[in-house]
Amino acid sequence: MPTIEQVSKRLRSDRNWFTKCLLGVLFCCIPILHFLACGYLYRMFKAGKAQNAFVLPEWDDWKGLFIDGLKFFLIVLIFAGIPIALMVFAKFAVGWSAGSYFIFIPIAPALFIAGPLSCSALYLYMLNGDFSNCFNIQALTGLLKRTAEHYWLPTLALLGLCLLLPFAFFFGAVIYFYLMGYVFKNFELSADKR
Repeated sequence: MPTIEQVSKRLRSDRNWFTKCLLGVLFCCIPILHFLACGYLYRMFKAGKAQNAFVLPEWDDWKGLFIDGLKFFLIVLIFAGIPIALMVFAKFAVGWSAGSYFIFIPIAPALFIAGPLSCSALYLYMLNGDFSNCFNIQALTGLLKRTAEHYWLPTLALLGLCLLLPFAFFFGAVIYFYLMGYVFKNFELSADKR
């Protein structure tokens, strides 16, 4: 299984890595065009799931990226956005709104689980393109429990990058979604061998 360092080194071996990631950042910041960036991350996850070598795709299939981005956005909105929103609501409902950095502590568990949970749902969706697979609670929790030792570090790394810059976020997200696709496929292959 590839490490963060190996994937990061492979990413930077592409002569146009900076331009490709910068384009993703720009699309992330523009409403409607952000679906193209989501589609790019969808394709990175799909490449990891297929356990293909890490290669940054070109930004050339605009229609396909947009459609993939819509699917990606919907799944991430449901499985990451809703848990985070519920924790934020709960935090304010109990009156935890002090003006310090510590106000993020109650949200931390939701931020941590949002990535792996949305990636689990994305993986289940990609098995046969059926959105109802995303809501298979037994399969979701099984993936999360059995792969936890492999996703906690990339998840913490992505959260750390999110606090820095949009470029660092997209750069980290490219690595993260590839690795998460790879982790879940690796688990599936090892489970099939048993």
